[in-house]
Amino acid sequence: MPITTIFLIFVILLGFLLMTFRILDQEITVPLVALISIILAGPIEGYKSLHNGFAEFSKVALLFTAVAIPAHMLESSGLFNLLGSKIGELVGYLTLKFKINTVFLISFISIITTYILAALFHNTTSILVNSYIIYTVAQQYKIPAAFILSGALIASNLGGFSTKWGDTPNIIESSVWGLKHPDFFKEILPLNILLVMILTFIVFLITYIKFGKNYNLKRIVLAHSMIRFKTESRFMILDTKLIFFGLLSLIIAIVGSIVFPQYEISLSALGIIIAIIGSPENKRKQSLYALGIGTYFTLLSIFVLAQVFGHSKIGINGYIENILNKNNNNILPILVLSYLGTLSTEAASWATAVSPIVYKIFPTHLGAWALGAGICAGSSSIITAASAGIILAHQTANYEKNSRVDFPTYLKIGLPFSLFMLLFYSILLPLYINFIR
Repeated sequence: MPITTIFLIFVILLGFLLMTFRILDQEITVPLVALISIILAGPIEGYKSLHNGFAEFSKVALLFTAVAIPAHMLESSGLFNLLGSKIGELVGYLTLKFKINTVFLISFISIITTYILAALFHNTTSILVNSYIIYTVAQQYKIPAAFILSGALIASNLGGFSTKWGDTPNIIESSVWGLKHPDFFKEILPLNILLVMILTFIVFLITYIKFGKNYNLKRIVLAHSMIRFKTESRFMILDTKLIFFGLLSLIIAIVGSIVFPQYEISLSALGIIIAIIGSPENKRKQSLYALGIGTYFTLLSIFVLAQVFGHSKIGINGYIENILNKNNNNILPILVLSYLGTLSTEAASWATAVSPIVYKIFPTHLGAWALGAGICAGSSSIITAASAGIILAHQTANYEKNSRVDFPTYLKIGLPFSLFMLLFYSILLPLYINFIR
């Protein structure tokens, strides 16, 4: 292995350490690592990686913007506050009537709704829509939301992995392996549902142990919170124009691309145009840049880094192919390499880079699920490994301190559970696929 490749791996690990100990923010660290990777790749390979990284990023940026702008509009309209109030009222009612633990209720509702939204639409959409609602409900019941939001990010990755349209890597793998919607429903969805149930319990347990040992809201306080939610929802004023244009642009961008995938780019562009037209004149610029320049720059940096790491002369694709060729009857190397590769770069970039290699060696559906499972686990390991994670970090930056999700906070739940996911898939995936056949 060339010394430049070893040094690049060292730089990536150093970046992780800097973010873990909060020495540098991810919006500074990731671009710095990407710039160093361009230098290490050399003038020609560095330019190619920059060019190809921009090419991949441009599509993703357009798709994410087509979701982010209407999500921002719906938040500004008061719709998310209304949904949060309704859910908060439901939590209070169930707690008072059936004496269900409030921490468990909020954890369960947050994880399950995020998973369902990701499976129906897209994992990024589920985070953009659900994170603010989760925060609103948890804050009212005096529950720190950091670990619940972290669990929701993992749930969004699992939901995205459960359907053909749920995540970008699925779309890539479906085109390579020829996977159909029934394949996802039959062969991977049941395993992911089981994982989500386990995740819900773990998120509840961690939140309860960390913050809830002495958490015992009196019935009068619970009743007060429930009544407050109910009153807020009753007298809440919604901006119907923002809701109409926000939902219309979201439907065009998401549902339209599912029904007419060949027009995905055009429909996303149309959704953005409609959203901007529907925004108030004095808030159009704010809507257009809803994700923030730091989010876009971090995403771009990850795609460039993935190009250097995967496709340049100092990349590791050749080593990956050699390892898989030597273990072509075992899915564990696919799982582990996909996990480590996604952790080091990003899910969509890694799927693009290695799908053809894995398919050539392992053309069965099991090969596709092993690649997808490794990517899903890797996406859940650290907050920079998934685009939805970068967006979540940006969204929660202004939340209360114990509800913010940054690199070290997410690492406490993401890394351990992602390793459990890796073990879970390595044991149950081949057994389940053989069983249903």
